[in-house]
Formats: sequence, C-alpha cells, structure tokens
Amino acid sequence: MTTSIETPSARLITKPFLVAVIILGAAAVLAGPVGSWLQFRLEKLQLALIKPLAAMNVDAIYPYRLMDRQMLEPSVVEALGTTEYIHWTLEDTNVAKSDPLRRATLFVTYYTGGRDLVPHVPDECMLGAGYQPAQAHENTNLRLSALIPEHPTVPVRVCTFVRTAIHNRTKMTVVYSFAVNGTFAATRNNVRLLTADPRNTHAYFSKVEVSFPGATREQSVLGAQKLLDTVLPVLLRDHYPDFEKAEQATNEKT
Repeated sequence: MTTSIETPSARLITKPFLVAVIILGAAAVLAGPVGSWLQFRLEKLQLALIKPLAAMNVDAIYPYRLMDRQMLEPSVVEALGTTEYIHWTLEDTNVAKSDPLRRATLFVTYYTGGRDLVPHVPDECMLGAGYQPAQAHENTNLRLSALIPEHPTVPVRVCTFVRTAIHNRTKMTVVYSFAVNGTFAATRNNVRLLTADPRNTHAYFSKVEVSFPGATREQSVLGAQKLLDTVLPVLLRDHYPDFEKAEQATNEKT
C-alpha cells in the first residue's frame, strides 16, 4: 500500500485559487483595451453651436428689448475660457418702468469638447468681484411653460450676494442653470457628471445666468422664470447642437 504525500504547492491549487487566477489573468488582458476605451470616452468631441450666441435674434425674445451688448475685457475672456458668450442688458417692455424687474442682465456662455470640464459659477466668481453670500444658496426647480413636455421643470441655482464695501452694501441675486448635453443641471458637480459620462463621445454645456439690479431675491426668481421661459427655447432651437443626433451618428459609424 502506497501513501501519497500532499505537497504545500498542491494544497494551494484549490478551485477558488484557480478561479482567482483566471479572473486576474482576464483583468490583465483587458486592462489595456478598457483603459484605452475609457481614455477615449473621457476625451470628449466638440459640438459646434448651430449659430453663435451673439447672433441671437433679438426679436425672438420679445417682450425683452436689447439695451446694451457688453464686451468683456480680453483678460476676462481668457479667464472665462471661451469666446462664445453674450452679456446683455435687457428691458422687459411689458412691465412698468418703475418695476424692479424691468431691467435684466443676461449672461450666457458655451463650452464643448475636452475632458474634466469645470464650469465657472457665480458662487465663486462673485467673491472675486467684492461680494459675499448674503444667505445660503438654494437649488430649486422652475416650471417653464415653453419647454413642457420635454422639460417639465428646469433646475436652477439661486444665489444672493451683498457687496462687501462699507458704504455700498447693496444686494444682488443671481439665478442660473446649465444646459448640458440636451438636458439641464443646476450645479457644477452635476454638470461634470453629465459631461464625463463614459457612454457619450461628445460633451457641451452652457451656463445661462440672469439677474435683476434692485430686485429682491423673491422678485428675482419670478423674473428669472419669465426670462428663462423666453430665452431658453430660442437657445435650444437656434443655437445649441442636437446632442442625441450627434451621438447616434457616431454610434452608427462604430
């Protein structure tokens, strides 16, 4: 009668051990292709605007009248990171001249392509302009009748600031939202999540920011609802690219 002697190496070669080896081997083989695929998907392709923001048809945003087109300083444009912007002063011709919502500021920017896109937000930019938060910033949803049913509500961020100068403690409320890859977001983190989605090959976002000098926070939200209900449909129809169409065309090629 012979007796088999189990060596230490034989004791190691168990079924779970073999499964682990197979998984690690497969992971090593796939690491290169998967890494390359993720690298490609993180580097987003550009989507050009249908037409420049500055070419917006002013008649299409009636009852608002364009009062002034502000051109930013080259250093500001460089810091902004895009030449696609409009910074307009508008007048709502349907309200009384004494109404605090009569005069509005519309600031729209557009970015596309690249990777790890980081939007500029008033939460930080206003601090450098001599303001500080007057109260906690708030995320809310606005119901815009012109965008229903595709977008029943649009998320916005409401920020109220006060100037830090001792003799000029004026308050100002800024309301903004981001159009991102055919949808909307209210925060920078949500924009980054949407633009970095590895399932997509393209990426764009556009910040639409409005404010009303002299208006309260509550008045500013009401004014933003009306102005965004007028401006966003024009941007979606005449300026922003068709994200889904671009993605479909790319997928059909691969």
